[in-house]
Amino acid sequence: MKGTIRKLGIEGGVWALVTDEGDTIELIEAPAELCQNGRRAEVELEREGADVTIGMTGAAGRVRSHKML
Repeated sequence: MKGTIRKLGIEGGVWALVTDEGDTIELIEAPAELCQNGRRAEVELEREGADVTIGMTGAAGRVRSHKML
């Protein structure tokens, strides 16, 4: 999915992808290269086992692959 990387000020800060459709998805195990506020990226996520997170943003997923846009 494509979107913009954002650092949210929840629980000391969590990284999220705000998709082009407007959904916010917390990124779990995001590599350092991906953690750049405001950068556009395409991210492949695994949702299994990502039901409860510290950030409690709603949806979450483990980063499996990514490409900066």
